[in-house]
Amino acid sequence: MGDLLAKFTQSGIVAELSAIGAVLLVISVMFWLVIGRFRLHNALINIYISFAILQVAYEEILAFGKFMPISVFLILVVFLTLVDSNLFEIHLSGSGLAIWQVIVLSFLEAGLLVSIVSSLVPEKQILKYISIDSFEYFVSPLASILWMVAPLAFLILIGRRGK
Repeated sequence: MGDLLAKFTQSGIVAELSAIGAVLLVISVMFWLVIGRFRLHNALINIYISFAILQVAYEEILAFGKFMPISVFLILVVFLTLVDSNLFEIHLSGSGLAIWQVIVLSFLEAGLLVSIVSSLVPEKQILKYISIDSFEYFVSPLASILWMVAPLAFLILIGRRGK
């Protein structure tokens, strides 16, 4: 255990993980401020819908360029967020989520966005900026599944606690 901890602290992974955590935190706060605490559910639905649409036509979109899938995904997320005032509206009773729930949900949504975007950027390109270990935290098969499921699991958890 001591050898693992020594390797962990000597290799600079702590600094890199701290930086990634800080970036994720900044993204989640910006996401929360832009979307608002009452529309986080809708934003999550928009992310899932955009990703599903992209997966259906991925090869056709990729034919237009290696960065086209990320562009299409982000355009779809923004477009659906702008037009979803009544399209995918989820009406919640009460005053909405508590502040800690908003922070956690926005963090999980930011992580999901980073995971999806990281999986769409060519690996060679993204590895210029982060290590392979950090890259794997977002795009490995297990990590991708966890980032996809975590926001939904959190919503189920807080939904049950409120009853």
